[in-house]
Amino acid sequence: MIFKYVVEFIGLANKRGMIANVLHALFNVAYAAAVMGLIMLLPETPLPALALVLVSKWRVIAVRPRYWWANILSNLPDTLLGFGVVTTMWISATWQVQVTLAVLYAIWLIVLKPQHRRHWVIIQAGTSQFVALTALFASGRFLPIWLVVGLVFVIGFVVARQILTQYDEKEHDFLALIWGLLLAELGFVAWHWTIAYQITTTLKIPQFAIIAAILGFVVELSYASWRKDKQITWDEIGLPVIFAGIALTVLLFLFSGLWDATTL
Repeated sequence: MIFKYVVEFIGLANKRGMIANVLHALFNVAYAAAVMGLIMLLPETPLPALALVLVSKWRVIAVRPRYWWANILSNLPDTLLGFGVVTTMWISATWQVQVTLAVLYAIWLIVLKPQHRRHWVIIQAGTSQFVALTALFASGRFLPIWLVVGLVFVIGFVVARQILTQYDEKEHDFLALIWGLLLAELGFVAWHWTIAYQITTTLKIPQFAIIAAILGFVVELSYASWRKDKQITWDEIGLPVIFAGIALTVLLFLFSGLWDATTL
């Protein structure tokens, strides 16, 4: 109950100026620190920190039941990012990485998450997809393939849906299902052939998360171009497509071990 009243107070105060903004920032810093603290105090399991992320979403069901599903879908990208941060903190198991992730999570909560303009929402969705896929494939070796592929589908669906709703797309659920299915198929391949780039001794970025981000970038630009005048022109998407093609070529051929000599 105390948590509920504090959040309601901050939400009300957020409309009243600088003091409210400071309180909002302090609350989110404390929340990110609490997530990190649970990981450090209970390194054997991430479940308490994951539970805290869920508890922080109590407002999703603080309405009439008929609105629950819509609220759950709209809040899933942020929830997935929170789960991704917690999982990555737990897997990294080093305080330097955990502190860095906590700081980045606080910045997300304070600066990026409150933004509502289309380009910011697209950035939020892309960030959620990248973080969630990174955490999933970092821990994927502990999970069965059907669960990993299913979670990839969910991540792709909710992220695409968040972007498509910014365009007032009537068929946003159907189009989001297509993106989720595409990612799930790529995720099936990636589960069998997982490549990751080592950032620190305990933190690795899976290649699949990078590829999904690049493909998503091109697909979103193409969709935006089509929405503007019902056509996709090379002048609008040519440079991004060339950049994506070069990036994918470099990743797949130069940083995937395809050119390594093998002895039969």
